[in-house]
Amino acid sequence: MRPALRHLPVLIPALAIALWGCSGVVGGGPTGAGAAGTNGSGAAGNGVSGVSGAAGNGVAGAAGAGAGVVTGTAGDGALATCPTTAATPTPLRRLTKFEYANTARNLLGVDTTPVNDLPADEVTEGFNNNAGVLTVSSLHAEKYVLVSEALAKAAVKNLSTLTGGCNTTTKGEDACATEFANSFGRRAFRRPVTDQDRQMLMAAYTAGKTGGSYAEGIEVMVRAALQSAHFLYRLETTAPANPSAPLVPISQYELATRLSFLIWAAGPDDALLDAAGRGELADKAAVATKARAMLADPKARVAITDFYNQWLGTSRLDIMTKSTSLFPQYSDAVRDAMKAETPAFVEYVLWSGDHKLSTLLTSPTAFVSSALAPIYGVSTTSATPQMMSLPAAQARAGILTQASFLAVQAHPDQTSPVLRGKFVRTKLMCQTVPPPPMDVDITPPAVTSAPTARDRFTAHEMAGGSCMNCHQLMDPIGFAFESFDAIGKYRTTENGATINLAGNILAATDTSLNGTFTGVKELATKLAASDQVRDCVATQWFRYSTGRTEEVPDGCSLTTLQDAFGASGGDLGELVVAMTQTDAFWYRAPYSQ
Repeated sequence: MRPALRHLPVLIPALAIALWGCSGVVGGGPTGAGAAGTNGSGAAGNGVSGVSGAAGNGVAGAAGAGAGVVTGTAGDGALATCPTTAATPTPLRRLTKFEYANTARNLLGVDTTPVNDLPADEVTEGFNNNAGVLTVSSLHAEKYVLVSEALAKAAVKNLSTLTGGCNTTTKGEDACATEFANSFGRRAFRRPVTDQDRQMLMAAYTAGKTGGSYAEGIEVMVRAALQSAHFLYRLETTAPANPSAPLVPISQYELATRLSFLIWAAGPDDALLDAAGRGELADKAAVATKARAMLADPKARVAITDFYNQWLGTSRLDIMTKSTSLFPQYSDAVRDAMKAETPAFVEYVLWSGDHKLSTLLTSPTAFVSSALAPIYGVSTTSATPQMMSLPAAQARAGILTQASFLAVQAHPDQTSPVLRGKFVRTKLMCQTVPPPPMDVDITPPAVTSAPTARDRFTAHEMAGGSCMNCHQLMDPIGFAFESFDAIGKYRTTENGATINLAGNILAATDTSLNGTFTGVKELATKLAASDQVRDCVATQWFRYSTGRTEEVPDGCSLTTLQDAFGASGGDLGELVVAMTQTDAFWYRAPYSQ
């Protein structure tokens, strides 16, 4: 073996990606060779998107109490109306670690543990797939080489399966390699290979085979494909029929790619690519039918639950810490059980239950394993999550009272009315609260400073000014969660003092949400009946699906998505399908030259 020589042919594309990572423009030509563009136009910042974090130029929304600190979708300078007349420029989308692993697994049929060595994807607006921050650093370039080597080496251990059983004795090694370049290249690049693609792949094969073997040639070809910009990025380079058109229809292969990453978080399989090649994705009705069929595939469960884990924050369970002196029941086993419960619940609602948002928010059930049973006050010996009805006295309601959610929305040593209230305000109501001033100490109050969290956090209301204006939008919601401690265990007292579960919502755009309530169950009932919450959930799905926040041109697409979700009665499966019916899914903006 000559490792240095083997390294060279496939190292160059990865380094090119790292060097071009800020260009923001897809290179010319039919193959789109100049690919990277992670900080291109369309990144969040100066757009008038409906709810754009703390962006200073975002649309003003509901009039928050006092200083009016809430921004939202219903303010001045609203999103564009139908019909769509322009598309939002979107930075080029690099595969996330999750998408890379899923795609490599489907392509190669190997254990994708090596993908864990890739750098973590940055989280923006709660999601780690925002194209604007999916840059490629020099560390990425290095790791892409090493990961591709490990995956390719594992793949050629089952060479016959990898190459489709091509008989090198009767066909010849080079002919089998060309056949593999065509078939594997199509799957890896998510479209038919071009002559340039084939030349690149065969050059890698020749470099590996020279002085080596047929298997080594195939191995280096796989490495080359996995390091190519055409694999690492979701390139959309089809030339528009009208170069000056503000809306560029994407090709059916590009549509198949969008559809596959939307529902499977992975590249399209041969069947979906074949459908694109036959022109079967030409109209929205056909794509909706295909989307429903894809949702029935087991691959959809892993992909769709990733959205819920990120939206709820339960994707952070791996980095969560708890004080074991204050919470002796907490352990790694409990954490792992928490990691399993939310996906199991989501799968039940979307694939076995009634698919409804109202069930997600209000169901008095949970998926409990033996490690988690003491937290819920139930009994089971099962090591895997089992659906259980929870004690009525605890007044639990859907995702908002799951131990996984409650634990991540809390501090290591105590609950956090701020974090829990902020989640409801920002992720269920789509209203944002500006970050605290730089000179404000945001350290949580000491647990010993007052008996209950309500007592400890009352200082926010007494602080006056901007602190009070912001915190009255979060804390009164969060106080209703106080019957559940920092690991999600039910309680009625804290430090010997009776817990007050009174809550209040101010400044909601849906006025039916405003007013007082007691406990999370009453809160969940209000949220489940709210148009604002239903539209917000659709907005969250839009952001996750497009890999960016909404901007002015997205108004018609967002309205289409929200209206379809409402017409379905809040069907979460149909929400996935509805995204495929939007103009944002079918068109892209023209590339700047």
